[in-house]
Amino acid sequence: MYSNDERKDMRKVLRAFLCGGWNTAGIYCFWDPDTHDALYLGLAKNLPDRFANHNGLKGTPGKGNKAKEVDAWFETHERLGYSIIVQSDAADDATEGYAKTAEGQLIKGHQKAFGKIPPWNNMGGSVEGAANAGDLTGAWFDFLTGRQDSLLVARRTIRQLDDDATAEGRELDIMMARTQLALAQFGPETTDHSIVKGLEYFRDTPVFGRTSERHEELIEYLHEPAPHPELSD
Repeated sequence: MYSNDERKDMRKVLRAFLCGGWNTAGIYCFWDPDTHDALYLGLAKNLPDRFANHNGLKGTPGKGNKAKEVDAWFETHERLGYSIIVQSDAADDATEGYAKTAEGQLIKGHQKAFGKIPPWNNMGGSVEGAANAGDLTGAWFDFLTGRQDSLLVARRTIRQLDDDATAEGRELDIMMARTQLALAQFGPETTDHSIVKGLEYFRDTPVFGRTSERHEELIEYLHEPAPHPELSD
């Protein structure tokens, strides 16, 4: 989360963090820290720049961004929740197409789960993505807004990961395990159990050079709770 006077700092942190092995394209979500309700879900080719647009740091407020909504929010609230879904930079150009599909899928999933799209969204996402939304897609908003923990959620906030290279390296390894799920078909859905199975695949596959000690280190890290919403970025 961030406060009204932390907008520039949050943009700076995003820039620094995404230079550490993550693709700058991805999904982002603004949310209410008190109710854990999603306010807006979007996609971006460049997450730091899009964050700047929405926070009045770049461009004209109200023209293709939610700067007016963010300004109005901070008139009555101290903090605003902000979460991102990213892939490693190894995803390259494929990430943009993935994000576009995921945005439509998640917005439709929110509508299925809560009877409406997030209030700051004026329309749904891609038709292709919406067609892939299932009955459980809306559960992603529980993870994005801190309502529920999952191994899909980073064990550190964005700020903490930017300051902790060891934790960031672990998150990159875990991201690789999540990606491996689809390739190795550990299960039809990405669950806590399947993520652990993905890590076991790395441990047992020599090409990845993972050792038993490294595996245990990652499992121990995953056992840590996700950041409390009051501290989340």
